[in-house]
This record gives sequence, structure tokens and C-alpha cells, in this order.
Amino acid sequence: MKKKILCLFILFCGIFLFAEQNKENDFLKINENCYFYRLENGLSLFVAENNSVPLAYVEIAVRAGAITQNKDNAGLFHLYEHMMFKGNKKFSDSAKVQKALSDMGTASWNGTTGIECVNYFFTIPKQKLEDGLDFWSNAIRNPLLDSAELEVEKKVVIAEIQGQESNPGRYAGSFINNHLFDKPWQLDPSGSVKNIEKATVQQLKQIQSSFYIPQNAALFVGGDVRHEEVFELVQKIYGDWSNNNAGLAQIESTVEKQSEAPFEKPFLCVMPYDKISPVMAQITAYYRGPDSDFDRKGTYPADLLYYFLEDPQSDSGKEFTQDEKLGIPSSDYVGTGYSTRRRTGVTSVSAVVMSPEIELAERSVYFCQKFDSFMKNYLDNDNIIPEKNRKQIIQRLKDDKVFESETFMGMLNSLRSSWVTTSIDYYMDYISNIQNVTNKDIQDYIARYIAGKNPLVIVYVNPAVYENSKQEFESYGFIEIDSKNAFWWAR
Repeated sequence: MKKKILCLFILFCGIFLFAEQNKENDFLKINENCYFYRLENGLSLFVAENNSVPLAYVEIAVRAGAITQNKDNAGLFHLYEHMMFKGNKKFSDSAKVQKALSDMGTASWNGTTGIECVNYFFTIPKQKLEDGLDFWSNAIRNPLLDSAELEVEKKVVIAEIQGQESNPGRYAGSFINNHLFDKPWQLDPSGSVKNIEKATVQQLKQIQSSFYIPQNAALFVGGDVRHEEVFELVQKIYGDWSNNNAGLAQIESTVEKQSEAPFEKPFLCVMPYDKISPVMAQITAYYRGPDSDFDRKGTYPADLLYYFLEDPQSDSGKEFTQDEKLGIPSSDYVGTGYSTRRRTGVTSVSAVVMSPEIELAERSVYFCQKFDSFMKNYLDNDNIIPEKNRKQIIQRLKDDKVFESETFMGMLNSLRSSWVTTSIDYYMDYISNIQNVTNKDIQDYIARYIAGKNPLVIVYVNPAVYENSKQEFESYGFIEIDSKNAFWWAR
């Protein structure tokens, strides 16, 4: 659904065809091959049928991760993810876990911890579906959390953290999160080494009992399966999973609200990066919001506007490429983006400019000022997105959904994204809500999040070019990004 920011490297890491409610079996038919159930204990189940290959995909996801951390336990959700593979009541140690995976003929398996979700998944032969569902049930409900295994896994996780600290992409992303947000630990799944070192089995058990509950979890099953059979199996295997007297209100209370206006003036930064050609540089301005937890309505004009602005023939493409001072070679080198997140939404604008050896700092400041003026002009425009462009965007969204539904993974990935950041209703009503965005909705979004706001501005430039223009950057108040100032909160 969301646009990707035009970048030379990656810094960060719903719609429907038709839907009907089947009251008799209590499932929602998302399209002709995809179904949604909710068990009595609150567990969500999504099933996407596709019999082209005799395989089944099984994933279990929890709405947790960095977003549910505090400063003192940041990193423990990632550590817990590792411990999920170290044994449970049925498979008593990591060797037996590995044997169980091998016996099922597991094609691929893994677990990930992100900003808003922790998930575990594998692909198995379709005849092993019940075994696969049972495997994840034991892993997520009855982990052993052995103290000796924990000490071993701490070293693995710490090595991962330290190994990433010299990665420019990693520390650039960390720098952004640590300065654009006032509670950066709720965007850093890795957390801090000191938290990992001090982690106890009791802390992990607290995570398990508070967050790993059916009300806060979802199963995603796809491939050569039948939704009726999947529901019966899930009901049998997961139906008695308890919420442990925990609830969503308790979970929500752990998630803090981030500031919408973190800066009193534009925060200007420069990052020397050796993978950028010396003949060009990239300028990116990052703004806060909207957050789907607090301004779900604002996510629709944010999406619609940036679908419009990414068109090379749009106003922004012409406005910036025709300005010779900027030195942007074509509209393909101007990009905008919006990432929908629960409480850490980000809006951005980027441009690649040529001749970075010539007044790059001045041009970077000028680019951001020009973008601000450009967006302010929309506040007086009574037809920001013409009807012709709206129809093109809606048709594109419909086409994307047709393409997405051709594979069960495409469907399940999109459904997971909506389930994590918003809800199944958001997925189902997305196109109609985009169609209903008014000109005033777009103006309200611009006024609240962009026009006159102070962004985090980063210029990515070749190190040799930077050395020759360092004094100019300093004179404009830019600070240099490096690994020393990227991880400040976690040290």
C-alpha cells in the first residue's frame, strides 16, 4: 500500500476484491481464496488457499517487539525470539527442536523481531500441516526458557548487535530513529547490550505471559490447504490457549506516544557514505506522522497524496527538476514516501542531486525550504489531486490487489501488515476510504504534519566530496553522522 522512499540504500527497515460474512461458520471471506476467522479466545486466523504447489506455509505472529519495550528491557523481545527455538515441553532442547523441523521436511524456517511485530514461520509439505500447527503451538505456549540456554543465547544476540554497529545502513537508520523520536527504544528491536547481559528468565517469562496470548496473536496459513480443515485443526490445537488474565488494554499501556514535533528548527545532518558516487548526493527530509493509533483518518490522505506526487508528471516532479539551482537530473530522482505505523509514522521527501562538490549544504537547505513552500501552496489549492489522477490511482490500487491475490504469500503479507498496524477492517475498507478522501482532508494532513514543520534533514554524500566541503556544512549547522552518535540511547 505504501510508497517506498527514493533512496540509494534502505534505511528502515488494505484492500479487498470482495468480502462476505458467513454467519453459519463465523468466518469472513476476504476473496475467493482467502478467509479470516477469530477463535473464542481472540486468536486471529488468516487462510489463503493456493493448490499450485503441494506445500503449506504456517506463521504465527504477535503484536509486540520494539513498540512494547521500555528503556530498561529493550532488546528482550528479540532475545525471547531466539529462545523460542531452544526447547519447549514437547521438544525438550534445541536439538529436539531441530529434529522436529527436519522430520517435518521443513523447507525454510525463521523468526524475526521488528518494530511492531514478532513472527515465526516455516514452509512444510501439505500433509504435515497438523504437525506444523502443533509445532508452533508448543513453541509459543510452552517454551522452557532454560537458564543455561539463555546464557548461551545472550552471547549470540550481543554478537549480532555489535556486528551491526559498523554497518552504515544500520547506524544511519538508528540515528534517524534516535533523533526523530523521543522514545527511540520503541523503534530498536536489537536493544542495548547491557539489557541483554542483565536479562533473566523471569523477565522472559513475564514477556511470555503478558504478550504471547491469543488476543494479541494471529496465525497465517497458506498454500495447498482448505480453510475449513485449517480452522478445525486450529480450533483443536489452539482453542484452549489461555489469555492468562492478561488483556489488550494492559498491552496497550506499555506503548508510549511519540512527539509529533521533535525539533524547534530543522535538524541538519550529513552522512559520509562510501557507496554513493562522488558525482551525486542524496538529500532526504523526514517528518513525523500520521500514527495509525491516533490519526487513522490521516493515513489515507497521506497515502493518496504521495501516490499522486510520485508520478513523474506531477507538480512536484516539474517544480523541483526545473529549478536549475538544485541540479536534479529528472523527475525520476525526486521521491516521496509515507510509512504507516501505529505510533511511529514517518513522512519523507528525497532528491538525488548532481555536482555535489558545488554548494551542497546550501542547496540541501534550499531544497527543504522549497518543499515547505510547495506544500504550503497546496493549502490554498481547491483541487490538489484532479479527478483524472484520482481514478488512475484507484485503478492502480485495484490492479495491485489482483496481482497480490495471485500468490498466497502476497495475500498473507498484506493481511499481516494491516493486522499489525491497524486492523482487518482497515484492510477491507482501504480502497473506499481512499476514494472518499476530500481536498480538505489532504490540506488538514499537510497542515498538521508538513507545512511549517521542522524535519530531520540528512545529506548522504561520498566521503571524499564531504571532506572538501566540510567547512561549508559546518557553517550551515550540519552535524556529521557516524557510528559514535548513532546509538546514543543504548550505550
